[in-house]
Amino acid sequence: GIDMFDCVMPTRNARNGYLFNRQGLVKIRNEQYQFDTRPIDEACNCYTCKNYSRAYLRHLDKCKEILGARLNTIHNLHYYQDLMRGLRAAIEEKKLPEFVDDFYQQRGKNSEPVA
Repeated sequence: GIDMFDCVMPTRNARNGYLFNRQGLVKIRNEQYQFDTRPIDEACNCYTCKNYSRAYLRHLDKCKEILGARLNTIHNLHYYQDLMRGLRAAIEEKKLPEFVDDFYQQRGKNSEPVA
């Protein structure tokens, strides 16, 4: 099977400085990222995370440089591809409840029981 989404959410959020990672959401425009040399998600192996820091992505966004929107989009799309890959594997291995628990735990939240 395949996963198909007709949704602009990852790309629109990327263009507006909202980046997804395993801990939740990085609002790259926030001042706290001005000198942050870490990637968006240290566990991510996308082109953006391998090559650019949060500080540089914030700089690109603040300058309204189109490269920033592109790099953010690459990351967000990669994040959702990884998420769906993990979700498919959990379903195939009959480990969906564990996947859901881990998803919420990484974000510091409690999960609802999965039937």
